[in-house]
Amino acid sequence: MQFQHSENSSTSDRVVASFLVAFSMFIVSYTATRVYLTQSSQVNGQAESNVIPHPASLWSELGQ
Repeated sequence: MQFQHSENSSTSDRVVASFLVAFSMFIVSYTATRVYLTQSSQVNGQAESNVIPHPASLWSELGQ
């Protein structure tokens, strides 16, 4: 039994390879973006405790 080995890749092989590369890049970039956004949301959670209240809320105790 003999196999024919072709050095040239067909157009469909190139299309499939391009699709796999593009899909892999999408998965990697999506994962990296999700990790970055998760880390930045944890940092913003700490910053919310240092928020200065609205000036109108400072006057609410004056009327009581």
